[in-house]
Amino acid sequence: METKKTGRILRWLLWILQGLIVGIGAILPGVSGGTLCYAFGVYTPLLEVLSSPIKGIKKHWQLLLCVGIGGALGFVGFSGITAALLAWNEPVVLCVFIGLILGTVPELWRESGEQGRGKGSFIALGVSFVCIAVLFYLVGSVWTVTIPQSIFGFVICGVIWGLSFIVPGFSSSTLLLFFGIYEAMSLGISRLELSVILPLGGALLVTVLLLARLMRFVFARFHSVASHAILGFVLATTLMMLLKDCILSTLTLTNALVYLFCLLCGAGAGFGFTRLSDVLRERAART
Repeated sequence: METKKTGRILRWLLWILQGLIVGIGAILPGVSGGTLCYAFGVYTPLLEVLSSPIKGIKKHWQLLLCVGIGGALGFVGFSGITAALLAWNEPVVLCVFIGLILGTVPELWRESGEQGRGKGSFIALGVSFVCIAVLFYLVGSVWTVTIPQSIFGFVICGVIWGLSFIVPGFSSSTLLLFFGIYEAMSLGISRLELSVILPLGGALLVTVLLLARLMRFVFARFHSVASHAILGFVLATTLMMLLKDCILSTLTLTNALVYLFCLLCGAGAGFGFTRLSDVLRERAART
């Protein structure tokens, strides 16, 4: 009985920690909140809750509550801290999160092949990889669009952020950074400014609710193709993050060793999270 209770508490703490990382990651340029949700095994239950609230909440309410608490702490409570860390050493912070994502890739590869891998699966992986890589290139090198710092602008922020949670690999922070509204938005969140939080949060919620049922249908009918497409998003996001100017422009021998160390630490943590999640799920299934 005590072992079962301990396992439940550990599972709750793990979900809160994963939610915290998702929330912080959603703030970081180049990191997709949806990617982290998918990597930590939260994405599918979240889609189920959003597309069928009554049935989904009854089944996943503990996970939803814990991840929600952690996500809120990371998203709101750490937005100012994250901005300070990025100002202190952006490459180091990004390398840790890149490592976190890399550490989950083995589990993502295993899960994507649970229903087999056909020719269409590999095509989806390749196409999604190229599309996200090209998008990152265009946003970083070609497009020069500015979003106004107004209620309408923050509504657009919410729509973009909602897309990043529903479409893993789609990095809202990267787009918002290049659209010139990222700093104003993150400062507004950290200061709990309602003129920022309300339009952003409302647009995010509407976007997620509208797209969740569609994504659940796609996964139910085309699981292998959709899973491999998302894996392509994840791999492309990771590669383009590694190629960011702030990392390449500071790539001395000493910095390279530091970045490698951060990548390995992040990868170890990411792999550990996925393995611990598997162990706790298996233990819960046996009890």
